[in-house]
Amino acid sequence: MSQVSPRPRPGYPHRAYNLDRMVAAVRAHGTVTRAELERITGLSRATVAALVARLIGDGVLREVPADPNTRVTPGRGRPPARLALTEAAGLVVGMAFGHGDLRVAVATLSGDVTAERHVRLSVDNSVEVALDTAAREFSEILRETSHQKGDVDKVVVGLPAPLDRHTGRIVVNNILPGWVDIDPAGGLGERIGRPVIPENAVNLGALGEMTYGAGTGKRDLVFVKVSTGVGAGLIFDGRLYRGTNGYAGELGHVQIELNGLVCRCGSRGCLETLVSTPHILAALRPMHGDALTVADVVRLLQAGDSGASRVVGDAGRVIGRSLADMCNVLNPEAVIVGGELSLPGGALTDGIREAITRYAQPGVARAVTVTTGTLENRAELLGAVALAIQRTARSA
Repeated sequence: MSQVSPRPRPGYPHRAYNLDRMVAAVRAHGTVTRAELERITGLSRATVAALVARLIGDGVLREVPADPNTRVTPGRGRPPARLALTEAAGLVVGMAFGHGDLRVAVATLSGDVTAERHVRLSVDNSVEVALDTAAREFSEILRETSHQKGDVDKVVVGLPAPLDRHTGRIVVNNILPGWVDIDPAGGLGERIGRPVIPENAVNLGALGEMTYGAGTGKRDLVFVKVSTGVGAGLIFDGRLYRGTNGYAGELGHVQIELNGLVCRCGSRGCLETLVSTPHILAALRPMHGDALTVADVVRLLQAGDSGASRVVGDAGRVIGRSLADMCNVLNPEAVIVGGELSLPGGALTDGIREAITRYAQPGVARAVTVTTGTLENRAELLGAVALAIQRTARSA
């Protein structure tokens, strides 16, 4: 663990300075033991004990009991309790727009989500309605938790489109057509009175799974989301990789067929034209009727329907062929599959795993774990929370 040791300001009371160091250390690491605080801050055991007691008494820190399932080392007793920040130390808010909904969560700086809200919302064309709704939900979730906007340190909003990493604007006009050249973070920030950090939603899905889900403990992973499009969030050495201007991970626009269908990006034969949920629905509707929905396909998969399993499995194998090339280049520790059709032990993940095993280099294939995400439709939201905490710790 790195040390957190800012210099005291002239005339700043030494005890208050050390209290701030303790809070900064816990903020930076999420949860820590007292022994870890000694190493991080360089303070003595007695000083750390006294400061922790003060912060617990003030309601800024709380003890998190050790996991009862943790294996005990013979002769060492139970593992020590860990310390986490409470709501009194500050809050973050995460927001995640989908094409048809909005999710909002408020969390402590230690990552404990204290409240969530979910509303159905068509966001593709009306940016004003979407931002007004997000501002209303922000106010409502704070009212529900008895907080003021001044209690919120950082707000992160996820958007289902590539963002220019320098301007935060959506510049691809065929994904969220009404949002092109709009500053969504600025517009939302004006409405809620707090600065807002924008991020590509699939990147947040990767960060969410790494922090709270199937990627916990992993440092190099690819999160692939199969939905109305196909996108990948990339994490190298525990950090999001966005590319030079924010377009990294556009897996859905890898060309698969030279003279294939025209994609919404304007090219032909993109991966998305073969395997996104609209094309899966089109393949299954002759058997199940024109009213078939993604939710219906999920039910068919859960019931073991052979036709649905074949179509979704084939889509997984096509996606896995492209992911195998990505794995050969990046050598990730894990590929985590998300999206509405990514069921545990399901055809989509199985198909992707099969293709990576077949087409990736043997050493690369052996090193990578292919698994279904565990956060389902909350991955992007929890990723927004995780990024907000990271940004708060970085500015501490």
